[in-house]
Amino acid sequence: MNILINSDSKILLDEELKRIIKDSTNKIIYNYSEVSLSDILEEAGYVSMFNEIKYLIIKNVSLFGKEKENSKNSESLINYLSNPNPNTTLIFTTYDAVDKRKSIFKKWQELGEYRELKAPVGYELINETKKLIMKNNYLIEDSGVRYIVNACVNNYDLIVNEINKFPLLMKENAMITMNTLKELISVNVKDNQFKFVDAVILKDMKLSFDLLEDLKCLKVESLQLINLLAREYRLMLMVSFLESKHNSKEIMQELKLADWQLQKIMKNKARYHIDDVKDNLLSLTKLDYEIKAGLKDKWLGFESFLINLFEY
Repeated sequence: MNILINSDSKILLDEELKRIIKDSTNKIIYNYSEVSLSDILEEAGYVSMFNEIKYLIIKNVSLFGKEKENSKNSESLINYLSNPNPNTTLIFTTYDAVDKRKSIFKKWQELGEYRELKAPVGYELINETKKLIMKNNYLIEDSGVRYIVNACVNNYDLIVNEINKFPLLMKENAMITMNTLKELISVNVKDNQFKFVDAVILKDMKLSFDLLEDLKCLKVESLQLINLLAREYRLMLMVSFLESKHNSKEIMQELKLADWQLQKIMKNKARYHIDDVKDNLLSLTKLDYEIKAGLKDKWLGFESFLINLFEY
């Protein structure tokens, strides 16, 4: 069996994978950007000595969307789909839009299975949110449901994540008031972006990656985060250059900063050697170019930068 799953929700996609794989431990997971299609098909065609059912999961596949169609890749995939290994369940997953006009997609529909999982929107999202809350034995007014949906910027994955926290913070059968919700939910895209930048500057690895996952759910682009982080390093450099010649008031006027912003930059700057700030800024500038030029995956490249940053 060969399955292509397209979804705009990580939670729905993960749930679908669990339904397919069940309790099997015989699974192999690849990221499409890190392995060639020929290697994927070679692994898919491999027959084990014991004829075990194997699940081969390939994440973030761009073959059916933005990636330029490659006749050699298409031919190889079609050849495999025409005569697949019966003991391998090949699963391609993607969050990107699928181009249903592509010949390779049409061929997949003929020879494989396509599943499209869309997160609920509008009234369906409000209704689903209410169901999830009541399933967990909580009471809530409609205004509270709408508050959750709005606070989570109409994002299904964020809503589920927030509701999953309720049992840790409230007793079963509790009435969820508006005041409780305001204390529990503080999701805000811009706020989380700045919290993420602060966490990276402070080299708090766990918090950085936790916030990064939330920002991914909010569909924030990696380039946006790269630019925000680069801006912070750039300000640290500029303040370092100016402080030898100007007082705090002049620096604030020159860089159009408030007093609290300057104090924060000064404190952050003290954590770094100036050469490290320059290196980080240069690495982000290079990464920005490589992503825009299609030389690096937008998330893998950024995550690699962060891992390298936290190692030193």
